[in-house]
Amino acid sequence: MKRFIVINVILAAWCSQYVSAQQAEHEFSAYLGSGLSTLNYQLAMGSRNAGVGGNLGVGYTYFRGKERVTGTGKIVREDWGLHTGLEFGLYNAKSKIINEKTLTKGLYDIDRDIFDLHTTLDNYREKQNMLLLSIPMMAQFTLDRYYVLGGFKLGIPIMSKYKSKDATLTNWAHYVEVDGEEFDNWAKTQNFAGYGTFNGLKSDGRMKFGASAMLSFEAGAKWRLRRKLSLYSGVYFDYGLNNFAKKNQNNFVNPFNYRGGETSFTTNSVLSVYTEKIKVMAVGVKVRMAMTR
Repeated sequence: MKRFIVINVILAAWCSQYVSAQQAEHEFSAYLGSGLSTLNYQLAMGSRNAGVGGNLGVGYTYFRGKERVTGTGKIVREDWGLHTGLEFGLYNAKSKIINEKTLTKGLYDIDRDIFDLHTTLDNYREKQNMLLLSIPMMAQFTLDRYYVLGGFKLGIPIMSKYKSKDATLTNWAHYVEVDGEEFDNWAKTQNFAGYGTFNGLKSDGRMKFGASAMLSFEAGAKWRLRRKLSLYSGVYFDYGLNNFAKKNQNNFVNPFNYRGGETSFTTNSVLSVYTEKIKVMAVGVKVRMAMTR
């Protein structure tokens, strides 16, 4: 009996070291993810709220797999792979500024008189949206049903814009020179010239960003639907490694444009004025349909 036990132990140890010949596989996939997907920044004034977004893409993974037998006689499948592809990611964020005062000196009106513009902006809310085209460069390890995927992504902005509405703008003009002479007078109620209080201010435009390098991680389970068809389900996390903000602009509220008796106002994005560092961050759930050849 003891001899039988010893022989079985030796056989089990030998089987656990047995490895089948490595097999190469090519996996093509399409995937969709959703969750917290935002622009990560801090404002010099005001507050930021994260937004919901997601990603979709196609991928290719080159696998080298093997099977081994454990000491209990169970056959375990191991796969190592290199993953790449193309991915579109949508990132959203919101900013809020309750009260912002600015002063723009040395402006000229239509009569070429010099004045300083005092501006107060209340209840300013802004939405930012960015669409990134990313190229993942990642490694994947699969053990039977479970997998982990990690590496880097390079993201290139293909669309980035901001939009604000329902703000209240108050403009007061302090005239310091009229007809070439020193002057001290305030203009507060001449709405036709852009002075006074204006409700429902709207503004929108595009933002300029550089490329983003991201650390990326994903983990979950792989479900075999057919011999060559599988479904992945898991969670993912992307975090920007670099600051891709462009150089800040000077003014938040642009000086008004007076043309033919009509006055209009615009604002620059808070991202181009009140922050110097912007990164992307995303966490959510993902499903991926994969076909092996």
